[in-house]
Amino acid sequence: MECVEISQEKKEKYLEMVKECREMIKTEKNRHCTCPKIKCEWHGKCFECVLLHRVNQDHVPSCLQPMLRNKIKELAKVAEMITEPKALTPGEYWDYVNEVCPNKDEK
Repeated sequence: MECVEISQEKKEKYLEMVKECREMIKTEKNRHCTCPKIKCEWHGKCFECVLLHRVNQDHVPSCLQPMLRNKIKELAKVAEMITEPKALTPGEYWDYVNEVCPNKDEK
């Protein structure tokens, strides 16, 4: 296996990108939950939400779908395909969940 040496310039560019990411994380600018499913028990609890979607492998969290959809649309153009967004879970479903089986861990 060949050892590839990375230039100092590339290392510095990467370092700057990491610093920018760290600063962005510190701000409140991008902290709000962008998911339209506001009645969802995990709305605003992004770590838990992503974990559940990753484990269940049902679909991508709603907040990540626009980014993924844009990337797929570009790819679909090449294959002359059509992409359609998935319908949101009705709010009534969450009303029912909270009525029949409220989360006792909620504060």
